[in-house]
Parts: sequence; structure tokens; C-alpha cells
Amino acid sequence: YSVGIIYGVICNLPRNERFKLSNILTIALIPGPNESSLHYINHYLALIVDQLLELWNGIELSGTYENTNKPIRAAVICCSCDIPAARKLCLCGYISVYVACHRCLKKAQFNDQNQPNFGRFDNIDKWFVERDINQVRKNAQEWLECKTKDAKSLHIRDISVHWSEMYRLSYFDSVRFLIIDPIHCLFLGIAKWIVLQLRTINTKRMQNRTKLIKVPADIGRIPYRIDTGEGFSGFTADQWKNFILVYATTITWDLLRESDRAILANFVHACDILVCRTISINGLEEAHKWLLTMIKLIEQNYGPEKISPNLHLYLHICHCALDYGPLYAFWCFSYERMNGLLDKYNKNQFTFKYFHLLKTIIKTK
Repeated sequence: YSVGIIYGVICNLPRNERFKLSNILTIALIPGPNESSLHYINHYLALIVDQLLELWNGIELSGTYENTNKPIRAAVICCSCDIPAARKLCLCGYISVYVACHRCLKKAQFNDQNQPNFGRFDNIDKWFVERDINQVRKNAQEWLECKTKDAKSLHIRDISVHWSEMYRLSYFDSVRFLIIDPIHCLFLGIAKWIVLQLRTINTKRMQNRTKLIKVPADIGRIPYRIDTGEGFSGFTADQWKNFILVYATTITWDLLRESDRAILANFVHACDILVCRTISINGLEEAHKWLLTMIKLIEQNYGPEKISPNLHLYLHICHCALDYGPLYAFWCFSYERMNGLLDKYNKNQFTFKYFHLLKTIIKTK
């Protein structure tokens, strides 16, 4: 049973306040039992966009602390989600095959087995160019004007863009507002992928070495279960982050080949810069250099078929940081924590009470 949730935060709040549980807005619960497919999520977004349009035009709040009506306006400035949710929100119908990302012009390459990949960086200057949002909007409008289901499917196959209710917001820029989420791309995506690709080493030895390292109590969840199951079983994003930043090079360095050391070192260098609470423009440029070098090394040592959409999307994280600040200002850790709280409620069809759930959420806040 899968339930979709749309959260919101007020970006005018300081970064140390906006992600507190009391300040996270639970905007919508999208019922299951299955996830809404592609453009069908528009039926839910339409109601939200209606209210966002009112906020954009301006409303008056009564009963403020000044005992006067206060005019306010609000706008969506950032959307953070994983790739499947991004496809449904306003992106490509077949992002893993036809288009690598929504921000640049990179398209998939195909090998002899017709398997897509996103390698080849010799012509990066030609495709590492920001998409034209006006053209994206035009393509989305053309999808909306298609008369039949087959015509819409053909349009998605050729253009890889469908209509989203979000485009009713005149200011909405899906190219830049839809950021690359660091949790799903950086830690649950690339960190996990790199370690599992290099997992020819002894996980038991790695786990024993991990237990010998003493870390501060406030570091977060410690990744101890390295040798559980097939290795790294059940690691959360927080554990992957700590593993890469604290443990990875220390416990694996002498177990890796020289080429794999270079891949891991470049990744750790980039992460070390990106997770800082303050980042300079020079720091972002340096992080991007480490990332690009890492991806080129993966292609050189493991072939272009290993360059996945996640690896390509990673190249745009620094651009997201230029728009929105340090990664902790827009990553999804707090939303995942909210998902964990909601998941604890009984979801049996006989005992799950929607209004009781909302009432409980409000009381919690």
C-alpha cells in the first residue's frame, strides 16, 4: 500500500527553523493503494495550484498579532523530490531512456545491446547547457492539446515532456525550481552505487575496522551493519553520509585497487565540500571539478554503461547550491523523518481514520 505525501516549508524562516516538525506543512495526502502514475497526479495538484494562485495574487490575514489585516503573497521557489516523483511533477515520461535530466541537453547513448547510458564527456560543452524553460512550457502545452491518449503517449516518447498543473503558475521554472535532491542522488544513489560497485573487498574486515573508530556522540546514525545480508543492508541516507565522510577511505583504502581509490577519493572530496553549512562559490567550483573527474574515472575504468542518470544528475548539484545555498537548506532529511512518523500510524482499512490522522498531526505540531 503506497501513499503519496506533499510537504511544504516556509523558506522565509531561518534554515535552522524551517525544517522543525512544527514548521513543516503537510499539504496533501495522496491515497493508495498504488502510486499515481505520471500525469494523473495533476488531479491532486490542481487543487493545490488553485490556492497557490490565490497566494501569488495576494490575500489578507486577519487576527495577526498587530490586530490588523495583513496582506501577504507567497510563491513556490523550490521543489525537492526523487526522480520518479519529479517525472510525475513536471518532467519526462521516460527520463531513464530518452533524457538524462531536466536541466541540460544531455541525451542517452546506446550500446550494442540497446542499453542506455549517459557517458561520453568529450562533447560536454555542447550538452551541458541549461534548457530553455519557454521551450519546455511550449512542449508541455502541446501535450495538453493532444486529443487522444495515443497522441499524448507519442508526444511523451518524442519530446519527453508532459503537462503539469504547476505550469499554471506563471513564474514556475521547472528547469531550476526542481532541484537535484542530495539524499536520493548523493547518498542513497551515488554513495550506495559506488560502494556496491567496489564491493569486491571483505565486508567483514570493513565492519571490524568500523567498530574500532571512535566518533563524537552527535555524529548521527553509525553504519555498523556493513556485513549484514549482502552487505550494507538497510543503510539509511544518514548512515551512507556518515560512512562516506568518516569511514570509507579509512577502512577501505588498502583494500582497493589504485583506480578505485581515485574514484572514492574524488567522491569523498566533493561530499566533504558540499555538506558544509557554508559553501563559497570557489568551493562549489572545486566540488564540481571533483565530481566530473570521478565520473570520467568511472567511465574510463568500468565503461560508459556504468554512467547512470543519477551520476549525470550529480553534475547539477552545485548549480542547485548556487540557487538555494548549502545542501542542508533543501535536502529531504526532514521530510523523510516526517514519513517515518506517519508510517507508524495504523493503516489497516478498518482502523485508519483520515481525519483522526490529520488531527493527530496538528496536535503534534
